[in-house]
Amino acid sequence: MMRSCHHLAALLPLIIAPAVLPSAASEEDEQCRLYLAESTIPGAGLGIFTGIDLQENSNVAEPDIVIPLADYEWHTAMEQDFHLLWGEYSWQTKEVAMETDVMIGSALVIGTGCMPNCNFALINAREGKPEYNHAGLQRGDHGVTGFTGFHNQRMITERFIPAGGEIFVDYGEPWFETRGEDMATVPFIANFNLVDEFLVKFRNLSLKYQTSNNPDFTKDLWSIVEAEARVIPTRTGGALPLSFEDMQTAQAVGAAESRLPYSMRTIEWLNDNGRCMDNIRPGNSTIHDAGRGAFASRFIPKGGLVAPGPVLHIPNKTAMNMYEPNPLTGERDTTKESGKQLILNYCFGHRKSTLLLCPYTSPSAYINHSRKPNARIVWADEQTPNHNSDWLDNDVEFLKQQEAIGLSLNFVATRDIQPGEEVFIDYGREWEKAWKKYVKEWKPPVDSDDFVPAATMQKATLQQDDLLIPLRTIYEQESEPYPQNLVFYCHTETFGTSADSMSEGLFLWGEGTWEYEWGERNDWGVWEFDWGNAGRWSPKFPCKIIHRSEETIFDDYGNNFGHSYSAVLLTEDEVPEDMWAEIIIPQNEKHVIYEIPRVAISVRDKMYSKNEFLDGSFRHAMMIPDDIFPKAWINL
Repeated sequence: MMRSCHHLAALLPLIIAPAVLPSAASEEDEQCRLYLAESTIPGAGLGIFTGIDLQENSNVAEPDIVIPLADYEWHTAMEQDFHLLWGEYSWQTKEVAMETDVMIGSALVIGTGCMPNCNFALINAREGKPEYNHAGLQRGDHGVTGFTGFHNQRMITERFIPAGGEIFVDYGEPWFETRGEDMATVPFIANFNLVDEFLVKFRNLSLKYQTSNNPDFTKDLWSIVEAEARVIPTRTGGALPLSFEDMQTAQAVGAAESRLPYSMRTIEWLNDNGRCMDNIRPGNSTIHDAGRGAFASRFIPKGGLVAPGPVLHIPNKTAMNMYEPNPLTGERDTTKESGKQLILNYCFGHRKSTLLLCPYTSPSAYINHSRKPNARIVWADEQTPNHNSDWLDNDVEFLKQQEAIGLSLNFVATRDIQPGEEVFIDYGREWEKAWKKYVKEWKPPVDSDDFVPAATMQKATLQQDDLLIPLRTIYEQESEPYPQNLVFYCHTETFGTSADSMSEGLFLWGEGTWEYEWGERNDWGVWEFDWGNAGRWSPKFPCKIIHRSEETIFDDYGNNFGHSYSAVLLTEDEVPEDMWAEIIIPQNEKHVIYEIPRVAISVRDKMYSKNEFLDGSFRHAMMIPDDIFPKAWINL
């Protein structure tokens, strides 16, 4: 993951070695369920807090959308003269089941996927995977290119979180290890474990030497530990309890759990200092071509907050440009623009400026356009955390030098908005003119009638009904072929190794034919496999199915795992150019695998075949109204 986990180290002074109208509002409906407010981690900026008690395995918030950044480094050649904040807030494509859609890229999870901080002591949530569809629009509908089909990505709790608790996710240790000295003292789980071991020894020592003649021995000894810890900052030192009292608590509950009180805000504090993030919720828009929209989840009075909108600032909108490759060199040809990144549709711009502002809260991303809006954007109050109102008086060159977020919008109601009512803002005349031109010139793709998204056959997270759909063999496909956009991948742990240990992406067993069964079954009749990560982390091999079992497979508990399959892995000369491949089988090897469970076969779309990558797609920023656009930012 490449999301921003802010300066956790600043906390640690100790260092050693469908649109449906809701029913009548309940008390819980009236209580904001999710707040955006200053993080409990000093220096970390914004964080998100639950407004209600959340049980384990609960949804933290309304679902997010996921937007691909296709081959961004290739298209820009990394020539921009500013820090790209997306790098701090984006995910690896593999983590959102998007890795086979682009050659090289990342993904923006707009909403809770961008908002939580990382505190290894108190990880309490995780991200799921998105679903893929276009809210009833088909490939031939002109509205299908204007928004992402990756949606319904949910954040799930991993433990009970009391009302007022900050949400923390695991960014992974590499995120911190690659970010220099500022992150060098952020403690990992192993560091907290080391501190727990140290506290056992510390307790034994204090019990041995503290007497009635020396009642302050334990406190004095702890003061020495604290003093020594500050001499050389380390991750383990950063995991020490934050006070003598916390040390006593940590001896009972552990060093990590002793941090829990520091991650809490009162609901009163959040109401006074935070911004509610769940005043709107997603559903299918009342505008057919718009796909999804935002609907009021409770009554919003005129002037009331619809949604907060902290933004990533992009000083030069040319960073959105995409180019054709030079046929001779393969490098980008900057004289032949092929389109723009889809994220542009979710950003605000101005006709007289190169600047783009991209909100990264999920509910606001669903708000559609109307010339008769019931909401508008305004600048956040000066007191709002991470909103530097003085930036409005500085030019775009100044913004290029800012390597962290520092601006925030608010979406506010221009009249009373009733529960269940769709929320609209005015995207501006330039946007509307561009949209009308696009609609007039739109021509459905030639494969509109034949295209079938892989998601209709297999969801990102396999469901029981997915397993029971028989997959056709290559021989059956001769008379009943699949759509041209579909390809198959086989996941296997037979090799006992990961893609990282392959030699330059080549799996070398040796010349000849290799035949083997997919894996062992346990005493319950189920394949030994990491089911939680099935189809996600194990190596994906392009493959072709040559046999399907006559009967489906049941375990002793009556669970149906679908048919089993035999498949041949594609070799380097057989993998088409538009098929992503993590590992390449050399041409002189043949691998035949038998007894493959359905869960270990992925049905995916070919690279760049989804609606998000169609030629001629609609791309245009929403327009910032003239009356709030700073004159200092005008540079065109």
